[in-house]
Amino acid sequence: MDKINIVVVSDNTEYKVALKNKLVDENIAIIGYADMEAGAKVRIQGFVPDVVAFLIDSGDIDTPFFDFVDGLGLGSYGASAVILTDKVTVDLVNMAAQAGIRQVMDIGIGGTEFCENITSIVARERKFSPSSGAERKTRSNVYAFFSGKGGVGKTTICTNVAVALASQGKKTLLIDLDLQFGDADMALDISPTETIVDLARDTNGVSIDNLTTCCTTHASGLSLLASPNSPELAEYVTTNTVKQILDIGRNYFEYILIDCGCQLTDPVITAIEGADTVFMVNDVNILSLKRAKTCLNVLQQINQKDKVKLVINKNVKKNTVKISDFEGLLGIPSYAVIASDFKTVNTSLNNGQPAVTFKPRSIISRDLSNFANKLILEREGNLPSKQKSFGKKNK
Repeated sequence: MDKINIVVVSDNTEYKVALKNKLVDENIAIIGYADMEAGAKVRIQGFVPDVVAFLIDSGDIDTPFFDFVDGLGLGSYGASAVILTDKVTVDLVNMAAQAGIRQVMDIGIGGTEFCENITSIVARERKFSPSSGAERKTRSNVYAFFSGKGGVGKTTICTNVAVALASQGKKTLLIDLDLQFGDADMALDISPTETIVDLARDTNGVSIDNLTTCCTTHASGLSLLASPNSPELAEYVTTNTVKQILDIGRNYFEYILIDCGCQLTDPVITAIEGADTVFMVNDVNILSLKRAKTCLNVLQQINQKDKVKLVINKNVKKNTVKISDFEGLLGIPSYAVIASDFKTVNTSLNNGQPAVTFKPRSIISRDLSNFANKLILEREGNLPSKQKSFGKKNK
């Protein structure tokens, strides 16, 4: 059976920890959390889970709770709802069944039994969902590109991979979250009329319409949500803004790439927490190695270390510091290695084109395209047979 993804809905931290400790089956994973609030529907749909687990005290399971669950529309995309609570009664089980809840379990259930129950529920759902007409979409992926050191080529890699994805027909969003000194727009040679600040300050809040309006479209089809025009405007972008953008964006885009700054600000931490994968970009020198270790320690403290994958940039054959030094010190294998090709990168920037479109046959473009293809293969299992042609850029 394919991996089973769970979204946890609860306001109880103790229950959340208890559930996390029950995941003794490596094929079952928690991919996100949501609170019992009005915005939960958009957030949960963006994750496209197999199971939504409601962790709640039995005394709070009443008609408004069942109305809340019903309003989420889980059946529309084949997700199963389960409840874990402190007291399971016959009346509660009957009420839950009438509301479409697949199973009610005691919060103290053992890990093995819990995983077996979840596996059985999902197996039944996948067996019968085709006949019920429930259309299942593939979950979007969010990637945060981060580095504790400037000048490592993080923006170059992030923008080129985003363009490579978009050029293959993938609905791709690039968010420039270097809120003070972001320059993804310059790397793509586009001039945004609106930025992430306009979205954050919109009195109507974040919606898919507002999000797409504030994005600028690149010739490849890539949507860019640019950083503020001036550093002082960064304060308008809050953690809640970032959270809402990701929640909304997951329901519309297949791939979301976030170009984070070199500082762990609150918005960047929120982006990292909301990402499926954190790509830590490093060039091959001793200072970058030191910073990488420091960053990894910080990410471990905020429980994000398991998401980290190592990207090595500007690699040359003769380096005093080796890729193996990074892998050994960090305990993480290299996910992608990008060759050093200053001439191609510099020329492409000066000509206002990403390297993957300016010189697609160069060694660095090959590495960047392979990076994008690897993301597609991991998410979809195959590559498109044709790539899109590039036209004039537009808004």
